[in-house]
Amino acid sequence: MAEDLPVHEVLRLLEHALETMDELPLAVFERARYRDLNYHQIAEELGLTTSQVERHFAAAMLHIMKCTKGFDGL
Repeated sequence: MAEDLPVHEVLRLLEHALETMDELPLAVFERARYRDLNYHQIAEELGLTTSQVERHFAAAMLHIMKCTKGFDGL
């Protein structure tokens, strides 16, 4: 079962997800998760609308879910 994966395997799946993510979803994801910026701040920094930021963040999360095959522990 996926929830029984060792931590190193989960980290490998996440690393793969980030390495294979498209450029804009990755940029939005990194700013939201690692720099704790809100959507408005990300939009200003990247020259996007807030709606675009929302869509790119959703795309990033969907990509991570697909790459981790819905791993329940995330």
